[in-house]
Amino acid sequence: MNKQLIVIIVLVVVLMPASAETLEMRGTIVELDAVNSTIASIANTPAGDWPAGYRWDYSTFSGFWYDPDKDLHTEDMTILAKAPGHGTNLRYPYVREIAEGGLAYTTHPVFQEYELHANMIDPGRTTQTSMEEAYDGDGYMEPDLLDQDIGLCVGSNNPGGDCGYFVEGWMGEEYVAINNNADELCKPIVEFKDNDKKTLTTGEEWDLGGGFALEVTEIDATGEKATIHLSRNGDLLATGCLDTSGSEQDRVYTYTADIGRENNIPVFSCYVNTISNETDTVELMYVFLIDDDVIEIKVSQTYGAMEVMTTSSDKIVLNNDETAIDVDICTTEPIMGNMYFKTADDDVNDNIRFYPYVEYTEPGTYEVRGTIAELDEAADTIANSIGSPLYVKDADKYRAGDQPGLQWDYNTFAGFWYDLDEDLKIETLAILSKERDATEDTLGYPGDREIGEGSLIYTTHPVFQEYELHQDIEPDPARTQTKMEQEYNQYLERGPNSTGLCVESDNAGGDCGYFLEGWMGEEYVAIDGNADKLCKLLLEFEDDDKKILTIGEKWDLGGGFALEATSIDDAGDMVMLQLFKNNVSLDMEVVLTGGSRSQERVYTYTPDIGGEKNIPVFSCYVDAIFKGSTSYVQLMYVFLIDDDVLEIKTSQTYGAMEVMTASSNRVVLTNDESNIDLASGTTKKIMENMYFKIADNDTAIRFYPFVERTIGGEEPTPPATIPADDKDGDGVPDAWDADNSTPSDYWVNPDGIGRKWGDMNGDGELTSADALMILQAAVGKIELG
Repeated sequence: MNKQLIVIIVLVVVLMPASAETLEMRGTIVELDAVNSTIASIANTPAGDWPAGYRWDYSTFSGFWYDPDKDLHTEDMTILAKAPGHGTNLRYPYVREIAEGGLAYTTHPVFQEYELHANMIDPGRTTQTSMEEAYDGDGYMEPDLLDQDIGLCVGSNNPGGDCGYFVEGWMGEEYVAINNNADELCKPIVEFKDNDKKTLTTGEEWDLGGGFALEVTEIDATGEKATIHLSRNGDLLATGCLDTSGSEQDRVYTYTADIGRENNIPVFSCYVNTISNETDTVELMYVFLIDDDVIEIKVSQTYGAMEVMTTSSDKIVLNNDETAIDVDICTTEPIMGNMYFKTADDDVNDNIRFYPYVEYTEPGTYEVRGTIAELDEAADTIANSIGSPLYVKDADKYRAGDQPGLQWDYNTFAGFWYDLDEDLKIETLAILSKERDATEDTLGYPGDREIGEGSLIYTTHPVFQEYELHQDIEPDPARTQTKMEQEYNQYLERGPNSTGLCVESDNAGGDCGYFLEGWMGEEYVAIDGNADKLCKLLLEFEDDDKKILTIGEKWDLGGGFALEATSIDDAGDMVMLQLFKNNVSLDMEVVLTGGSRSQERVYTYTPDIGGEKNIPVFSCYVDAIFKGSTSYVQLMYVFLIDDDVLEIKTSQTYGAMEVMTASSNRVVLTNDESNIDLASGTTKKIMENMYFKIADNDTAIRFYPFVERTIGGEEPTPPATIPADDKDGDGVPDAWDADNSTPSDYWVNPDGIGRKWGDMNGDGELTSADALMILQAAVGKIELG
């Protein structure tokens, strides 16, 4: 056998990246089809704005940074209707490319008042500083960006100090634009709100994050002054004095540094509230800290497919100047940083359907938000919010007559479940414009901040989804359509009157598909098409996915389930499969590959669950069997749902919501007996992990729904510098290496975990079993990876 071929095969298998938990925050979906064939036909840039195209901003892309309290937003991204020098940019059905220069991303800094200045008046001063004048609506700049005309300031290069700083969204993350320069950015690390306090004891070192630490080293005999040390990574940056003996401004301590191209930038500041020599403590408020590492953005720098075209103190502009971006069927294309375009696998209609998303992988809890709703002087009620993208004429389609309201769906709330490939969308959340008695407005600016009983409505229902198995493999040519194939004829990928392999069920001829349902933002399977009986979808192979299972190996399927191939007959055309849950055997069946009917290769486990008979919980297709010194099977089209059923019943409550309708067709919840108060600066639970966040702002009732998504694992706190030590010489520094004893003849993954080259089954040995697997792959009987 060709040694090079063996090496290639081995590389394909062992260098496959391990799957990692990820979170996807998507933007609104773009679709070009026979009706709307170009970007120009769906253009949504503001009237008179630079060039026409399809634009995402803070309200239509949850991956962009947004501050609801101050309504601050700086990022947008536009697909131009016409790319410079290229004519039409994207066209259904064949032009699936964003041409060079056809995608533009812009951002800029915006002023943000320090919490210190907003909350603490300066009684020792009657005239404004130059910065206060600049951002006070009474001066030459509109509108008024200060909560307080004269307040305490932090030290800086500006006369009288700074009353605020400048924030900027950059690739979906919040940064501070130092000295109001869009092209010099630092990460914010700490910002105390108005009620936050920190008590420090003498000798205690407070880890501020980012390598910074603050320590109170001494309190004087009067109890009016304290000495502090500010350090980073163990190196002393500054020794300062906290002083309560003088004016209010004297209570403010600021550490300034020359960073980037700027002088005396306020990196750390705080206000000392109290000092006690009796308890050896100080109490701090209004702590503010930015990183002193500066990202300098320069013209011609590239980030993924994007190149910096403009950098100035005012704005940053990037476009794909020399890189066309492909949005072909079933692709994920990088834009920049952790931002991508995902395109649907829609080869039936050839529609160009895609969305941008930001991918997160770091452990932590994230907020996936919906489009922002706002009532203010111009639109003081929901009924007067007709111009809002959320306004719908019939928010509750299950009641007679028009029911106007604000409604979030898959396209305006990224927290709702959505299947891009099949364009499946189910969930809606609506606020009716009138209270249940239809006499009073549900919300009204400025005084009515309460969603009254029965005025918030959540709906969901099941939708049909064809099995991958049925889409890809035709059964015996003579077979006529089953009852289910006839019933869902219009949804079959190969078209009307088509047939395919089915999974066993209570239906005659088996099931060609199943039913999906979004429930509080999560994907479920509605068993037997019942909206009120849901199971989690644990595993679904796509058409090219394969699994090699050696005899005696127990494959962990997830959710406690495991599958074992227990034996193969002497002829090598029958295999015994056994399914377990929590190590208890559920089912055992022989699958035949030597017969003339491909349907015989399908194994299905069908228990009675949730009051329903013969539900297909697990199914798979046996693609190949190999009998030898090491025997194994190759499986395709693996499908598994949990057998624990979530039964939704009328009158059940979830947070503020109660189930009003639970049937096979739909589930409807309302806040039947709970008012939801959208008080300024609060977060109110809707149901489960779904909430409303309300801006801390009295000039508008501004709010949005969000769901909390958590990526498991310990949040990383990497050192500022990684030592280059590599004890086992595997190329992974010891600081990152999970196995510091990897032999020299092993390959390693990014965590330093090793496996011997050519060890295909991972048993730590090079045996004939590994060679046989490679040979089988070489002749096309199985696929590795």
